[in-house]
Amino acid sequence: MDGQLFTRIAQAVQSSSLHGWLVIDRSFKIVFVNDTFCKLWQIDHDKLINKSLLEVLYNGEKKAEDDTYHGPLIETMDTGREFPLLEACLINPFDKSYIWYLASTFLLRDSNDEPQYAVGVYVPIDKFKVIEAKLDVINLSIIKAFCKAIGIRDSYTKQHSEHVAALMVELAEFMQLPRDGVTIAYLAGIVHDVGKIGVPERILNKPGSLTDNEYESVKRHAIKGADILSDIDGFEDIASIVRHHHERYDGLGYPLGLAGDAIPVYSRMLSVCDAYDAMTSARCYRAPYSVRQALDEIKRCSGTQFDPEISKAFIKFMEQSRIKSEDSNT
Repeated sequence: MDGQLFTRIAQAVQSSSLHGWLVIDRSFKIVFVNDTFCKLWQIDHDKLINKSLLEVLYNGEKKAEDDTYHGPLIETMDTGREFPLLEACLINPFDKSYIWYLASTFLLRDSNDEPQYAVGVYVPIDKFKVIEAKLDVINLSIIKAFCKAIGIRDSYTKQHSEHVAALMVELAEFMQLPRDGVTIAYLAGIVHDVGKIGVPERILNKPGSLTDNEYESVKRHAIKGADILSDIDGFEDIASIVRHHHERYDGLGYPLGLAGDAIPVYSRMLSVCDAYDAMTSARCYRAPYSVRQALDEIKRCSGTQFDPEISKAFIKFMEQSRIKSEDSNT
């Protein structure tokens, strides 16, 4: 793209009152930023223009410790991946405030189709989401710390929680739950066994059958997990889901013996996903069930251990995905 065209584009967006514009070159240097972006970030124009985006925001690093890109604009320039629209939250590096926004990124290429610039267009979202985002970041960090601590003691529980969270998301989407519902499903899945941090390691990793006393100790993890989560602002509903994920539809579960619709719906979903992953996971004392065997067992226990409607939905989406995959590999 020639310099004159770039200048015209810059002039066209400079006075935009609705969208923040940021343009970086192949070295990640900020070559253009408009007034709206500066107001959004509450940053002086001179602190951004001709500065490295990596240095300004991320101490020279493209990626975070978990190997994810710090921002969509950096990823667009580094990989060529463009984002038509995404929702994200960033921390202002100057005053540590939270900025929640919608963003779109795209590349500007030269006559040889080589990328010369990456453009980011940003629209702030309402301020209430800023507060929510700040709490979410803090709370999720706390939860991840607990999960990491459990994973150090019991690698199965860590993998199991990740698998269950993924299943919860798939089930929630299949059931066409709203976006917030899918988020709740994920969080409930990832933290459902956090109470196992209070279970002795010798019991968690015992290869054989548990004694009655040991089993009672394990059963208390649902209450312990709920107690931990209920002390974290914003996780009260998740705490209730975790507390009741071992209830049974017929009322013979624990800790309260709730039955039917008295059990929170996400707890009923979690019960199915939890059982499925447990059955299909290899343990030192038994071989894993196949997908089909696990689904047959869920069907057999539908109406007793599991909610029949949720069981039906789970089996249906699993047959559409996992069964086809399993059959194609045999």
